[in-house]
Amino acid sequence: MVRTAAGRTGSSKAKAAASKTSSSRSRSKSPQGSRSKPARASSPRRFAKPFLLALAVLAFVLVAALGVANMQGEKETPALRPDGLPSYITDEMVQTAQDMQKQYGHPAGCTLAQIIQESGQGTGLSALAEQDNNLFGMKWAASFEGKPGVVGPVDWGTNEEYDGATVSITGTFIRFESQKACIEFRSSVFLQASTYADNPTIKRAIETGNSALMAWGLQDAGWATDSSYAEHLVLLMDQYDLYRFDE
Repeated sequence: MVRTAAGRTGSSKAKAAASKTSSSRSRSKSPQGSRSKPARASSPRRFAKPFLLALAVLAFVLVAALGVANMQGEKETPALRPDGLPSYITDEMVQTAQDMQKQYGHPAGCTLAQIIQESGQGTGLSALAEQDNNLFGMKWAASFEGKPGVVGPVDWGTNEEYDGATVSITGTFIRFESQKACIEFRSSVFLQASTYADNPTIKRAIETGNSALMAWGLQDAGWATDSSYAEHLVLLMDQYDLYRFDE
């Protein structure tokens, strides 16, 4: 499964604290009525420079934090189509996903959620999807040679999760003639392997046309190394109302 490494910028909190305590020793009044000498007030100049410096540092940190937040938002938030889908989801993708559901039973909502999860990169698609038309991060196997729509193998760097740790590896993926061919291959070949076709949860998802159930079936069958893969897909289904495409 292709994962484009994205550095996360942690927001740092700057704390400026300056407290100065001036203690004046009070003298009790004598029986003769003599008065204690009042303590000299501290000059405001002693506090002005540290206070202004702390204020300047705090303002700089706040401006920097807002700048980072804006950059992250612009990178991660995709432009939307009039129907609410990310702009990189084409009508052809939607139609082909629905065609595959009619022919093989794989819920279209889950298919679209996988495209967004696997290939969505902010306002566009990943390099693997754009250059090699692989929308799902599907790995190469020798048995795929000569299948309809398959061009051949191609190597890409990717991040995968093993035992809770993320590691960088070079994986061999499938290169397709078109994105439409990729979606068709997923249903007609990839998901026909016994690992997926015989999975009880996937079978129930096909019987009921339930995209969320399909997501959990894919994770159970080992589609991805990400232990939260199904949760990510379901969140996308909710966010973009992908269930409307299930039939």
